[in-house]
Amino acid sequence: MSIVTNRPAPVRQPGPHLFDAEGPFVSVYLTTRGALPDAAEQVALRWRNLRRRLAGQGAPETALAAVDPLTDGAHRDGDSLTVIAHAGGVLYRAHLPRPPREDIAVLSDLPHLTPLLATMQRLVPHVVVVTDRLGAELIVVQPDDADRRVSVEGEDLHVTRSAPGGWSQRRFQQRAENRWDANAREVADALTRLVDAHQPGLVVISGDVRAVQFLRDQLPVRVSDLVSEVQGDYGDLEEALRRAQDLVAAEADAETGEALRALAREQGQGNLATTGADVTLQALGRGQADTVLLDPTRTAGRRAFFDPATAGAALRSDHLIARGVPEPRSAALEDVVVRAALSTGAAVRIVPADTPALAVDGVAALLRYR
Repeated sequence: MSIVTNRPAPVRQPGPHLFDAEGPFVSVYLTTRGALPDAAEQVALRWRNLRRRLAGQGAPETALAAVDPLTDGAHRDGDSLTVIAHAGGVLYRAHLPRPPREDIAVLSDLPHLTPLLATMQRLVPHVVVVTDRLGAELIVVQPDDADRRVSVEGEDLHVTRSAPGGWSQRRFQQRAENRWDANAREVADALTRLVDAHQPGLVVISGDVRAVQFLRDQLPVRVSDLVSEVQGDYGDLEEALRRAQDLVAAEADAETGEALRALAREQGQGNLATTGADVTLQALGRGQADTVLLDPTRTAGRRAFFDPATAGAALRSDHLIARGVPEPRSAALEDVVVRAALSTGAAVRIVPADTPALAVDGVAALLRYR
């Protein structure tokens, strides 16, 4: 068994430390598709356009200059480049596998993180397994850490038939199946160790039909409950990884759906949920919120206020002033909500546009306690 690192640039989760820096902040989401023959020139042109726009809005030149070198060769590292910068330099950068719907450049008193969070929630940690009757290749895909690849090589069955009356076909087949079963047990043990260590949301298995069945028969329930199969004898791990993406996307959608169902249940009980930006920001301020649900299409154009010294936030500045905040600052509602969530340890889930369970302002939350 061997373990190797595959991806040089894991995608880190943005943390509350981003809000400790002094704004204004430049938030850039740049398409960096590498499949085009003139990819480098296209990236350079896109960045020049965004840079010009940001400079016209008054972005610090030092922030823009800090982004400049990151765009060189960015097309070799993913289809999207995300950068958060301020006058002191780059605070966050990530290369993402999917391009933004459109290039984004925002100058604000807060980092603009919702496009990043929307992409990252679809990067579900998962394990992909390609197996045959002799062993398997396994890879743990971890958005915020290096991928880990494991090879399991079992034993083949070597039989010499030298004369009539040697091994019968039935006995030979039984020996073969016993060996395949033993090999599958080795693969199952390796897979179980990976699942226990990395806690993926999904395990995708492909390969030889009999080998897949042998493997599934050996898995403990806690692992088999995570398993989905990709049909077809895909002996190439890269092909299996590509085939797994639809299942990964479906798993991400299922997680969002479960959060929305939980919201609907709690709304019906009038218990562990809030609906609307005002009460959600209050719950965040008290540390009650576990998961914030956000629809950026509804928050668009709305503003809110925040205390630059704490995680405090409100829809109206006078509410913060009444709490002793001398100079509340204003930013886009979605950015204020995300800041309050990340600063208080709450998760953020971006939901589909026009989700009925959310209020007209596109903000709700599941609570830890009431």
